[in-house]
Amino acid sequence: MLNYNGKIYTDKNTPLFSAQNRAFSYADALFETIRIRNNNLNYSIPLWDYHFKRLSKGMAAYGYDKLASNFLKNEILKTAYSIKSTKSDFKARLTVFRGEGGLYTPTNSNAEFVIVLQEIPKLTIFDTNTIENLENFQRSYVFFDELPLFFSNFSAFKKTDALPYILAGKSRKEQQADEVFLLNNNDKIAEAGAANVFILDTKISNPNNSKQNQFHFITPPTSEGGVMGTMRNYILDNYKVDNQNKVEISIEEKTITKTELNQSEIIFTTNAVQSIQIIKITTQKQLEIMKNWINEMNRAFIGDIS
Repeated sequence: MLNYNGKIYTDKNTPLFSAQNRAFSYADALFETIRIRNNNLNYSIPLWDYHFKRLSKGMAAYGYDKLASNFLKNEILKTAYSIKSTKSDFKARLTVFRGEGGLYTPTNSNAEFVIVLQEIPKLTIFDTNTIENLENFQRSYVFFDELPLFFSNFSAFKKTDALPYILAGKSRKEQQADEVFLLNNNDKIAEAGAANVFILDTKISNPNNSKQNQFHFITPPTSEGGVMGTMRNYILDNYKVDNQNKVEISIEEKTITKTELNQSEIIFTTNAVQSIQIIKITTQKQLEIMKNWINEMNRAFIGDIS
């Protein structure tokens, strides 16, 4: 299902624009990947305010005309409501681009948009039974440094000029790894292939000490060149949710080296569609604590889940 500038198209192969489209010719475009929650055909966008904040900042930086928050949100929901009889959630890709005209130098600042919807499974309760080996669980990962990320006034936005992520994903696939971490020009961790990354700071945390259950996580600041993730920012704003184990959770924005990531006892990634994904966890106790915290975060993020 497509929505191009407010018009719904049921055929995803419908031609929409010419070869002079600036998103195609010059990567003059921004995008957001958004989870739409389906609660018995009542649709909502849990992280919309975070998505629009990032998008509107990017549009201002690119010099696009403004599009109102409620207008874009309603267009996304209109597209979802045009699809009947489904119990799935949706992943929406909202791409905003400058109208045609000019070569490198644009002749206008008109903002156009395309919304593409794809059905995805609903978020469910994090179940430890999905992890076969509860001790020393780890997904495979690799590092990518062939096209390092750089910090700039534009690096925090989701841009269609995504070559580093394309090549990183290609490298991950060729090496048959589950995840890839992109490095920046200082050889530090910037982010994962399509997500932000958090690790347990073992210098501060004492997860195995029954007298002091303290989990201190660190995540790279956007000054390391990564995207300003919506789920990442949601967690930074709301990580102090109540949990059954009464564990003290703290999070700090701090640079991460490859060695620190490799030696960390817990690694997880976050994005708006998959929420929180565990990459590495060391002990049964850590797993139980993370299970409860992830479920509480997801409930706060998306409401009741099953």
